[in-house]
Amino acid sequence: MYQSKNVTVMITEKTTLQQGNKKRTVKTVCIISVLIVASLAATACSDNSSSADSENSGTLRVKVETVGGDTSPAGYSFMLQGVGSFDTAANEEYTYRNIPEGSYTIELTQKASHCEVTSQNPRTVQIIAGTIIDISFQINCKAILRDKIVFLSNHEGVWSVYQNSVSDHSKVRIPEFNVSATWRPSISPDGTRIAFVSTAQGFPLNQIWVMDADGTNFINITRDAQANSEFPVWSPDGTQIAYHRYTPNGEGDIYVMNADGTGRQNVTNSSTGDWWPAWHPDGTKLAFHTIEAGSPFYISTINVDGSGRQELLRGQQFFRNPSWSPDGSRLAFQCNINSGIWEICLSNGDGSNPQNISNLGVSGRQHRLVSWSPDGTMLTFDSNRDGQENTFDVFVMNVNGSGLTNLTNNMNSSSIMPFWSPVSE
Repeated sequence: MYQSKNVTVMITEKTTLQQGNKKRTVKTVCIISVLIVASLAATACSDNSSSADSENSGTLRVKVETVGGDTSPAGYSFMLQGVGSFDTAANEEYTYRNIPEGSYTIELTQKASHCEVTSQNPRTVQIIAGTIIDISFQINCKAILRDKIVFLSNHEGVWSVYQNSVSDHSKVRIPEFNVSATWRPSISPDGTRIAFVSTAQGFPLNQIWVMDADGTNFINITRDAQANSEFPVWSPDGTQIAYHRYTPNGEGDIYVMNADGTGRQNVTNSSTGDWWPAWHPDGTKLAFHTIEAGSPFYISTINVDGSGRQELLRGQQFFRNPSWSPDGSRLAFQCNINSGIWEICLSNGDGSNPQNISNLGVSGRQHRLVSWSPDGTMLTFDSNRDGQENTFDVFVMNVNGSGLTNLTNNMNSSSIMPFWSPVSE
């Protein structure tokens, strides 16, 4: 005597269609009710996705349309009621076949944090036997800087923000950005925003601004008429910004504020001048350099709540402009070890074993303002080592000092203050 039962089987087929110079992926998912007799089952799926196979079932065709500054995000996940979940890439079309007639809910359940669904979600669809139902989901994804280096350049006659691709050395001006008197850009941990310093819109003192990665929606978040605000750097979770604040003719302190400019707190509150904050990857402390009368510049750390201040690098040499490695195990900074001029140096995270890794040693040449690659294997910095003393380029090199490469190769302009996006490709 044979036993039998009905089960549902889902079969997926994926096809790439060429449309001019663009490729579009079409995925067909067949929902098949199969009668299993004993231990043997036979299933089939038609290659024709233009119509439903069964007279009691229909077809749902789902198109995903991604717009905005990032048209190739990681992808999305959908849930179709009674059928299951499906992963999709940006701008794909999916066909779900042999869905029994009835009412269903489909929902986009997973997307990148910088993407927003602009169409109805979730939504109800009515499957009609022998009919193809077409629906589309629209997703707007903000621009994101993946493995890019942003920097300032006067390449086009005025200082503006540029981005550079390390792979092909391309130098591209961020298109919508139109704020002059700009410096010290810093990219948010998710790659969607840039903090920078400017005296734009009539402010007489330097202020900290934030804009989207494509140069739009810029806003002054300090609006501090009493003091200069400079050198912004994002906290690892993107909720706060540390910066240097000082009144005219003063030295200033390290402050921390919320990413929208609220909740300003003086962290160092010192009689010396504390500059250039760098956030530790665990989010609990900051490194910075101090300018103190009668002493070479030195680097210290402090907890974000203002406690536990301690000197990290201090001696007869100068140490300034610290930058933590992505894992917090090492510190890159400017120093004048060995050569007596400004070089890029590297130490352990506790300040031990400082070493000169640029090691050019040529009078009048400087290596400055260092930033780490997302994987911690390379550094970027600006230097005038390849041209005239007043002409700077953006360079990259491996953390052992090898593989030095000039990314900008300026002739009659400068590129300065590079910052490597924390987001990798």
